[in-house]
Amino acid sequence: MRLYKAKAPMRIGFFGGGTDVSPYAEQHGGKVLNCTIDKYVRCMLRPSADGQVTIRSLDLEDVSRKTNGRWDGKLILPQVVLDAMPAAQGVEVTMFSDVPPGSGLGSSSALVVSMLKLMTTAYNIPLDPHALAELAYRIERVDLGIPGGRQDQYAAAFGGMCVYHFGGPRVIVEPILTDPTALLELESCLLIGYIGDRKLMAYHLMEDQVRRLKEGDTLRYHDETKAFVDESVALLRGLKIAEFGRLLHDAWEVKKSFSPYIAPPIVDEIYATARAHGAWGGKITGAGGGGFMVFACPFDRRLQLERVLTECGVHVRPFSFTTQGVHAWSVEVEAP
Repeated sequence: MRLYKAKAPMRIGFFGGGTDVSPYAEQHGGKVLNCTIDKYVRCMLRPSADGQVTIRSLDLEDVSRKTNGRWDGKLILPQVVLDAMPAAQGVEVTMFSDVPPGSGLGSSSALVVSMLKLMTTAYNIPLDPHALAELAYRIERVDLGIPGGRQDQYAAAFGGMCVYHFGGPRVIVEPILTDPTALLELESCLLIGYIGDRKLMAYHLMEDQVRRLKEGDTLRYHDETKAFVDESVALLRGLKIAEFGRLLHDAWEVKKSFSPYIAPPIVDEIYATARAHGAWGGKITGAGGGGFMVFACPFDRRLQLERVLTECGVHVRPFSFTTQGVHAWSVEVEAP
């Protein structure tokens, strides 16, 4: 029996987040700097013993089954992915994520990209990374109507530290580092920590940001956010990591102007504590409200900052940057 497996990385968004969201990206051109990390959504496909299509989420402890063309479970996102792949018959797909839902690390998009890569590999369907990211975007944003941008799908598909240019006929993917020293040095000065689930408010938060943008209230803040990208790339290439960290602070102050819901009181309290204990800067890694935060600090202040954040209830997690996007492979095993 042949098993197929795939894993897609999540990402830390550093600068430009929100400019990849419609209508800003189409009207003004979006630009985002992010990098993938070694936190993954992992999937496995094998033939189903009963001939049905079954989805198992190990971390959510939930199961969906498709009988006579209808689903009976609550795993809506993976259900829609399988519906988009009509070749999927008589299979069981098992999955889990390395981080909790609502992480702000792009876990939902990583799930879709991982599943699509799994299915296209299993059924020998040619799909390049651009097409894979665009199909993932369509499933999330169009088919399911989940508000958001494009950076998460592209990060999961391509991987690495890249600037993504949105708004043209084709998304431009620009890897910005050839020397691994900059990534290693930045990684040595970063902490990430989970502050709490944001998924219940994420939908309304994105709606509020888009509404304010359309009404013209936040256009200049989006422009400022985009301008940080080029500045941050120059600092990173020059190994000016302290300046990069301080620029994170400047960008975070601007990003909070997108919506009053981006930084609830608990976020402000944690951030102020981190700054008081040596952090150059930081931000929420996603659209806002909760999930993971990232902090940049001097190397010799990391452990002290980690202890302080832990005392504040932040679940600090180790991580490393990755340079590759989604992977899929297969192995032959004995049938149970």
